[in-house]
Amino acid sequence: MKRFFIMMAVAAFAWGMLPGALSASAQQTDEGYVFVTKLQSHSRRTLKSRVKSTIKPAHVAVDAGDNQLLFHCVDAMEYIEVGNGTFYKYFPPAQDYVEAEYISVAQFKKATRKVSISREAPAGWEQGKKYTFKTSDPDSYVKSVTVRTVRIVGDIVLATGCSEDFELKDFVNISGATLTEIVLESESPTTIYWYNGQQVISAGNIGGNEYRTLVIDNGGNVFSKDDESGTMRRESRLSNVFGEYPSIEYFGWISPTEIVVDDQLFVAE
Repeated sequence: MKRFFIMMAVAAFAWGMLPGALSASAQQTDEGYVFVTKLQSHSRRTLKSRVKSTIKPAHVAVDAGDNQLLFHCVDAMEYIEVGNGTFYKYFPPAQDYVEAEYISVAQFKKATRKVSISREAPAGWEQGKKYTFKTSDPDSYVKSVTVRTVRIVGDIVLATGCSEDFELKDFVNISGATLTEIVLESESPTTIYWYNGQQVISAGNIGGNEYRTLVIDNGGNVFSKDDESGTMRRESRLSNVFGEYPSIEYFGWISPTEIVVDDQLFVAE
């Protein structure tokens, strides 16, 4: 329950600071910027002032509207406020309000390339085939990401809402939809299913059922798995994530060889 209230506080801060941000399902393509070289921020609107922070290469800021470029983070806020003049305001990662730092517009343009990020797999992407992408950021805890798309079969409904008592509601039928499987390769690999801009989990994850882990095979059959016994059963009810942080905040394709996971660029092997 503690994680729920932390999440609500961060979310309220995030959306309060970003009035122009759109819901993930509102559009199919985002505009963004990939950092190709490092970029430093300063304490004042002059390059002679003290260096405060450094944005590293392979990070991605997404245009959230209202002159806000957002670095998608699960449990913090980080963004750039663009506008007229020779400097942009930069707000480094935080869970509370922080003072603005300043980024040279000229240096920002040299350090970035503008991209379009799609929520749909590229043309020619093979259903069920696994594609592996790696990051160039040596400090990332996720070194590579494996992605596949799969069209689900059977009568499947998705809960898109949840009451204060964690009762699932607002079910929609997603039979025949295509879900994206995202495997974050790290010391403890994590498998995520993604649909319509949000993480999808087994409905049992909300209700306390022992069948918590979602598994979708290459045929599109949907199962929930009991992690203790390893047994699986057919699943007909899925849910968005409620009451805790999702595993990731953002996902999309720049091209068949480049994807964005949260605020990070991953490139095909």
